[in-house]
Parts: sequence; structure tokens; C-alpha cells
Amino acid sequence: MRAFLVIWLGRVIGVVGAKASAFALSLWVYQQTGSITQFSLSLFVSFVPGLLLSPVAGVLIDRHSRRTILAGADTAVLAAGVALLAAQATGHLAVWQIYAVVAVQSACATFQWPALSAAVTDLVAPDQRSRAAAMTQTGLSVAQLLGPTLSTALMHTGGLSAVLVADTTTALVGLLTLAVVRIPGTATRGPRARPGYRAELRVGRRLIGADRHLTYLLRLTAVLFACQSAAPVIMLPLIVAGIPIERQSLSVAAVSTAAGLGLAAASLAMAVLPQPRMPLVWARTATVVSAVAALVAGLVPGGTAVLTAAAFVFSAGVPVVVSSSQGVWQEATEPGVQGRVFALRRMVVQAATMAGLPLAGLLMAYVGTPLVTHLAGPLRAVFPTGSGLLLCCVGVTLLTVSLPNPHPRPVLADDPFGVAT
Repeated sequence: MRAFLVIWLGRVIGVVGAKASAFALSLWVYQQTGSITQFSLSLFVSFVPGLLLSPVAGVLIDRHSRRTILAGADTAVLAAGVALLAAQATGHLAVWQIYAVVAVQSACATFQWPALSAAVTDLVAPDQRSRAAAMTQTGLSVAQLLGPTLSTALMHTGGLSAVLVADTTTALVGLLTLAVVRIPGTATRGPRARPGYRAELRVGRRLIGADRHLTYLLRLTAVLFACQSAAPVIMLPLIVAGIPIERQSLSVAAVSTAAGLGLAAASLAMAVLPQPRMPLVWARTATVVSAVAALVAGLVPGGTAVLTAAAFVFSAGVPVVVSSSQGVWQEATEPGVQGRVFALRRMVVQAATMAGLPLAGLLMAYVGTPLVTHLAGPLRAVFPTGSGLLLCCVGVTLLTVSLPNPHPRPVLADDPFGVAT
């Protein structure tokens, strides 16, 4: 566990710097271009390389040392950060360079996080793996909260250059932590035993499809992350409704902060609590709680106070699902194939997260708002806006996906997860 703690600390420090840099660079792009299209393109670039490289990344993670993969990805991130800092220092920073660096960071993250998840099997005892997953989620939540704050402080003191220096420094810290720990290597197969890249690319999909627990968890996690991505877009009209324009930013910030605090609080709790004995029950219950929060936000009038509480509760369910399910993934997957399985899982969840944003906008424009205009009587009183109706749809969707398999196999005495799905 000590080696994991060292690597975890390096990851957290690196992610804080990366979040601060991403916040500053996205703001810089908008300030320089005045184009929301250019701004959104930077968000698009941050997702696509990772989605395209995930299958290949999984194969490479299983073929090579996890430590080597992490060090190589960290080195590439550091080199990209140094190049961006040099461009800024010489006055040659351009928007296309930011896109290139964001693409490199996205590609490297595709190797970093599945490799780290696979390394947990070698570094952490089985009864501590959910705690390790919760610590990782805690670090990401803390970085999400601290990144913009750190970026703002550095921008005021030293401008964009100060943020880029902090980013490269934190990336270097993450790389150096790998130099002081040893990750026990999973036994690799000889060249003759390798079936080839094409065959290996199919392994992750086949293993997940053959395991009812993993299939259920992948579906549950993907839908939950898609709903989490869509919720802020759907909630925005409710948050600012009836609030003077000069106070709307404060209301949006309050709800956003509550969501971040929910993530951090639940992640910290999962890191402190013992590993769940029935992780699937925990994951299912947390999803139901998030669903109820969405239903409350859509049905209960109460302004910012209700929405803030609902955002906190909804977000708190996410790390519980991630942390409690991680032990299931590692227990059900052989160490030699975890890279491919975890990379495929990350690709599916990221694709769902990315799809949630435009899907929310389309549903608001073409389903929610037009539909409520045709409601009458009591239904119109319950759903005065499309946002409330769609939040209820989010809740119903999560409740539906959390249901167990309608034809479950009997729970056996040796069922390691304590519940059939």
C-alpha cells in the first residue's frame, strides 16, 4: 500500500496542475478568439484521442511494465507542457498549439489511468482495493475543486506563464514519484504466446460480455456518467429562473460547488470506510440515491436551496459506484488482461460522458421545452419547464438501469460479490 500511496500522491499533484492549466488555457482560447466554437473544440479535442487510442492502450499496458507505461506517458505530458511554456515565453503561443497539447494529454491519460488501475492489483491487497479506488476518486475530486482556484490565483500573480510553470512542475513531480517506487510486474507472455494485436483487441470486449457482473457495472457506470454530464445543462434554466441577472452566476457557482463537495465528501468517506462486503448492492443503492436526487430536483419547487442539495446528493453517488465496483472489476479480471479490460471500460464511460452534453442540449431544445407547452392541468403545474421534466427522466433512467437482471442466476454461497445481477 505504501508504494501505491506514493504514486497516488504524484498523480493527485499532477492532476491539480493539469486542471489549473486546462482552466487557464480554455479561458485564453476564448479571450483570444472570442469564439465559443473554438472554446468547445478544445473540449472536443480533450476527449477524442483518448477514445480512439483506448483499445491499443489496453494491449500495450498488458504487454509491457505498468511502470514503464506510466513513466512514458508522464514524460510525454511533461514534454508537451515544456513546449507550451516555451511558446508562451517567446510570444509564439497559438491556438493550434493548445489543441495539440490537449490532444497529447488526452492520449497520455488513456495510458495513465488504466495502467494505474491495473497496477493496483500488484500494489494493494484485495481487501484494500476499494479504498485505493476511493482515494483515486478523492484525488480527482480535490483536483476538480482546487484546479480552477489555483489557476485564478496564479493568473492574478504571474499570468498564463505562472500557470504553465505550475503545470510542468506538477507533471515533473508525478514522474519523479515513479522513480522511487517499484511496481511488481505481472508475468508477461513470450512472443510466441501472443496471438497478435487484432486478437488481443477483442479480449477486453469478450471478457466483459461474458461476465454478468462486469456487464451490469459497465452499463450502470456509463449511464450514470452520461446523466452526470447532462445534469448541469438540464438544471441551468431552473437555477437561474427568477433570479436577477447579476446574481445568476452566484447561484450557478453554488450548485456547481455543491456537486464538487458531494464528490469529494463521498470519495473521502469511501477511502476511510472498510471495503464493502456486497459491492454490487452498494453500487445499486448509490445509483438509486442519485436517481431520487434527480427526481427531487425536477419535482420539488424550492429554488437554489433544493437544487444545491440535490446536486450534492446526486454527485455523492458517483464515487460510491466507482469505488465499490472497482474491487469487482479487479477480482473478476486476470492481471494479465486488466489493461485491455480497464481501457475498454474507460473508453465506454468517456464516450457516454461526452455524449451526455450534446444529448442534454438536444433534448432540452427538441423534447423537453416543446413537450411541456402541450401539457395541461395538473401535469403543467408539476412540470412548468422542460428542465423539470427532463430531470425526472434522468431519475427514471437511473432507476431503470439500476434494476438487476430480470432473469438472475441464483446467488451461490461462494458468490464473491454477495448478490446476483
